[in-house]
Amino acid sequence: MDSVLLNDARLFFQTWAEDPRGASPLSNASSLDARLREVESEIKATGTYTHTTEELTYGAKLAWRNSNRCVGRHVWRSLQVRDARTVDHPDDVLSALTEHISAAFNGGKIRSFITVFAPRRPGVPDKVRLANHQLIRYAGWADGTGDPASVAFTAQMRSEGWQPKTQTHFTALPWSMHWNGQALPPRDVFAERPELLREVAISHPECPAIAQAGWKWYAIPLLSELALKIGGIVYPCAPFNGYYMGTEIGARNLADRDRYNLLPAVAKALGLDTSSDRTLWRDRAMVELNRAILHSFDEAGVTLGDHHGLGEAFEKFCLAEAGAGREVTGDWVWLNPPMASPQTPQFHRTYTNEVAQHTNFFYQIGPGEMDAQPSVHHQECPFHLK
Repeated sequence: MDSVLLNDARLFFQTWAEDPRGASPLSNASSLDARLREVESEIKATGTYTHTTEELTYGAKLAWRNSNRCVGRHVWRSLQVRDARTVDHPDDVLSALTEHISAAFNGGKIRSFITVFAPRRPGVPDKVRLANHQLIRYAGWADGTGDPASVAFTAQMRSEGWQPKTQTHFTALPWSMHWNGQALPPRDVFAERPELLREVAISHPECPAIAQAGWKWYAIPLLSELALKIGGIVYPCAPFNGYYMGTEIGARNLADRDRYNLLPAVAKALGLDTSSDRTLWRDRAMVELNRAILHSFDEAGVTLGDHHGLGEAFEKFCLAEAGAGREVTGDWVWLNPPMASPQTPQFHRTYTNEVAQHTNFFYQIGPGEMDAQPSVHHQECPFHLK
């Protein structure tokens, strides 16, 4: 019997049973013991066990609460969980994901959703995997157009038959699905259904030239490459979304030198002196680009957090968890925003970066690399699936 799996299951069920707001049917000792005996018996017989819908729902929420690198997990209980474990055809996967996008966008009032597909089973290929980092992301082209972070994946999609109608800075990538261990042809979902691609045009409250540049970003960050693990059971395909924090777009995606690198263009639009870095033109341009992001999402009526507001909310979460006798673990580097960090509460806190292995989100080997051996880095990194 898999003793590690059984121990992970025990830790998960005990956590749920001890949560006074968890509405757990296992809150008394006899029911918890009975469920654990069922799980132990199932693991002995099959090498795995099956979650009820209630267990799946709480487990997905708990995995978010346990995510050390997320500053937005104070709303973990609000995550809406879609149980898609019985989906049995690729077309039904596509339908579930397009429904996820529509429900999550919610007219701009973005809601946090996760859609959980079939779990990993011993000795058989995963039923469904997605190779995309995010379900909505822009392509990157060899000539420097688009998102440099997507160049390799874009080339892979082209080699597998994707024929994009346009090659712009903001061409949405197709979806790459693996079904029962076999790669399917790329599906250009947003070319087929452009209404699903919700984007925000970037403008600035005082600088018209920024709007004239034609920059934009997509509304929903929908991660699709991570594995969800609940009580030791791995769900290799469980796309989920929260909503963006402005600095993710304005200080990273659009500003990083190895991404869109827009700060020189922003500085030019603002008429800043770029003759020397000592003029702090990069800093000033970054602040104004982030002002533009916040302004644009507000004008479009699309939910967007700012690093000060989310920092204060996370601090309240830390205090509430301490009051409940629970320690908030965290990765300090990830919890601090890429600008004005000392002005946020989390900058002045220390965190234990201990990763809850039984229930959490993890990086995993790509769907086309399942026979590959994990690198030494992956083996040693607590955020990678063991």
